[in-house]
Amino acid sequence: MLQDLLLACMSDIRNGQGLQAFTDITSIEHFVHQCERQVFTDFLKIIHVYHEIVDFTQSLGVQYDAHGQIPDLTHGFYLLNFAKGIDSVIEDYHAEVTRLQKYCSESKRSSLSYVYDGLLVRMPVLIFLRDLIMDIQVRKLRGCSVLHNLHQQSEHGDTQLAQVIKKVIKPVKYPFFASLAHWLSYGVIDDVHSEFFIKFTSTDSVDGSSCSKSANSSVMSADKNPEDYIWQYDINLNQLPGFLSIIVAEKVLFVGQTVLVFKMGRNVKAKNKRDQLAAKLAEISHDEIYELWNGREDEFFAMVQDLGKDETIDVFRVENVINDIKKFVSRRLSEIAVNEVDIERQMGLIKDFYLLGRGEFYMEFCCQMIGTMDSYFEERFKNITRSFEIAAAVMGISDDLENFSLTCQRSISEPDESCDFHILQCLNLKYTYEWPLNLLFSPKAIERYNKIFRFLLIIRTFQYDIQRVWAKQTFQAKRVPTSLNTKIINLRNHLMFFLNNMQYYIQVDVLESQFGILMSVIKSKAEFEEIQKAHSVFLANVLSQCFLLSDAKEGQVNITGCQSQNPIYGTLLKLFSICEKFAHITQSKNPPDDLIGEIDLLNERFGVQIASLIQLLVDVKTASCLGPLSQLLLRLDFNHWFSASHNVSAPI
Repeated sequence: MLQDLLLACMSDIRNGQGLQAFTDITSIEHFVHQCERQVFTDFLKIIHVYHEIVDFTQSLGVQYDAHGQIPDLTHGFYLLNFAKGIDSVIEDYHAEVTRLQKYCSESKRSSLSYVYDGLLVRMPVLIFLRDLIMDIQVRKLRGCSVLHNLHQQSEHGDTQLAQVIKKVIKPVKYPFFASLAHWLSYGVIDDVHSEFFIKFTSTDSVDGSSCSKSANSSVMSADKNPEDYIWQYDINLNQLPGFLSIIVAEKVLFVGQTVLVFKMGRNVKAKNKRDQLAAKLAEISHDEIYELWNGREDEFFAMVQDLGKDETIDVFRVENVINDIKKFVSRRLSEIAVNEVDIERQMGLIKDFYLLGRGEFYMEFCCQMIGTMDSYFEERFKNITRSFEIAAAVMGISDDLENFSLTCQRSISEPDESCDFHILQCLNLKYTYEWPLNLLFSPKAIERYNKIFRFLLIIRTFQYDIQRVWAKQTFQAKRVPTSLNTKIINLRNHLMFFLNNMQYYIQVDVLESQFGILMSVIKSKAEFEEIQKAHSVFLANVLSQCFLLSDAKEGQVNITGCQSQNPIYGTLLKLFSICEKFAHITQSKNPPDDLIGEIDLLNERFGVQIASLIQLLVDVKTASCLGPLSQLLLRLDFNHWFSASHNVSAPI
C-alpha cells in the first residue's frame, strides 16, 4: 500500500506514464486502519495538489521523445519557462519521495504516518505553486505580465517560499532580459507572441492587426518611407511589468529607436524605396551602429543580460543600467545633431517655412497663388505647387527650400466653390530632414507642424484677400466719380483688425516666446532626449495656445465650426468663413444684386461671432493664467469696443 501511494506521488513523464489519483474511498475501509483513515485522506490531498501542478506543466505541451524535448511554443516563452521553473522546484519533492520509497523498501517497520510526515513538510511549497498557477490561469496572464506577477509574489517573509519563488522566476527572467538586451543594443525584437512591452505594429497589414517581429523584417514591410517604420514601434502597456515605470519604458523605446536610426545610415533618401530598402538590408552589420556605440555595444549587451543573473529582480539596478545606456546614447546623438547636422539651422528653417517666419516670401506666395484680382476661385488655386516654386525663385531662396516641398491633394468630396478652407486644408508641407533628426521630426510632429502651417496660411491668405478689397474699392473710386462704399470699407477694416491681431498674437506672443524657450535648450547643448522633450512641449504649447487642440480628426477643418469640441476654435473658423465670404462677394466678376444687403448680413454675423469669441476668451482667461491670452484680449477688445457694443463681460 505504501509503495502504491508513493508511486502515485511521482510522475514518470519520460516513460510516458500518466498520473492516477487514489479516489476510491471504499478501499480505505478495507485496507486502512480506522486510526489512520484521516492521515490517509490528508495524504490523498497532497497527491491531488501535486497532480494539479503536473497537469499544468503537461498542458503547455512539454513532451518527450527519443530525440529530446519538443516544447509547444503556442503558449509563449514566458509560460513555458514558468513551467520549467516549477519543474525545478518540484525536483526537491521528487527527491523526498524517492528517499521515502527507498526507506520503505528497506525498512520493515515503515508506517503511513512516517511517509505522510515526510511529505507534509513539502505541502506549503505545493500549495504555493498551485496558487501561482491558478492566479496566472484565472487572470489569463502571459508574457511580461507573468514576470510581473511572480515579482509581486516574491515580496513576503517566508524564507522557504522565498527560495521557491527565486527558482521559479529564474527561467522566466531569461526571455525578458534577452529581449531587452537585443532591443537596447541592436534594435531587434523577435517577439512573435507579442509578449514584450515594446511592440511593432505594422501599418501595412490589410486587416489592421498588429504583429511583432524583428527590426530587420519590419524594414522590409515598410514600403512607404524607410524612416517611418521606426515610429511603428510603441510601448505595449498591457505587457509593461509593474516594476518598470512608463518613464523607464519610454527611455527603452528611445534607445531602440535610436539604434534603428543608425542602422538606416546617413543616406536613407532614394528615389526607388524598394531598391534602397533591399540595399540597406544587405548592408546591416555591426559597423553601421559603431558610430553610435563606439564599439561598446557588446559591453552594454552584457550589462543588461547580467541583470537576469540576480536571484531577484533588482528594480533600482535595472533602472540604473537603462539610465546609463540612455545617457550614453543621448549624448552621442546630441553631439551629432549639434556639431554635424547643425540643428539650430534646421530649426531656423522650420520656423521660416512651417511657422511663416519669412513673411515676405509668403506674401509673394499669396500673390502668385491668388493671381489677378478678378480671377475665379478655381483659377486661383489651380497650381499651388507651381506658385510655391515661383515665389521661391522670385525671392531668391530656392536653396533654403531644397528640403521643403508643397503638395496639394484635393479631397474626395466636392467643396463649396465659395470656400477656400477645403483647398487650403489640403496643403501639406513636407520637410526632408537630415539624419539623425528622424527621432525629432516624427510623422506625428510633422503633422502638427502642418496643422499650425495651414492655420497660419489661412490667416495670411485672408489678410491678403481683404487687403485687395481696399485696393479694388479705391481703384474703382478713382475711375468712377463716386464715393467709397462706407459699409464695405467699415466691414473690411473690422475684419482686417481681427486678422492682424490674431496673426500678431500667434506669431509674436505664442511662437516667438515658445520658440525662444526651445532654442535656449538646444543652445545649452543638452542631451538629445532633453531636446526631444523640449520640442514636444513646444508643439503642445503652440497647439494649445493657438486653440488648435480638439477631439476632431487631426488636420481637418470644419468651416461650420465645432462648438462641442473646441468652442474658441469653432468660433475662429466661423470668423474666417465670414472673411472668406466677404472677399469672395466683393471681388467676384459677378457680384450679387443685393451686395449691400449681403454686406449688412455679414456685418451682423461678424458682430455676433466676435462678441462670442471675446466672451469665450474672457472665460478661458478667468480659469487660466495664460499671459499671451491677456495680450490678445487687450488688443482685440481695445477700450472694450466690441464687448461694450454687444453687452459682453469686459475682461478683467
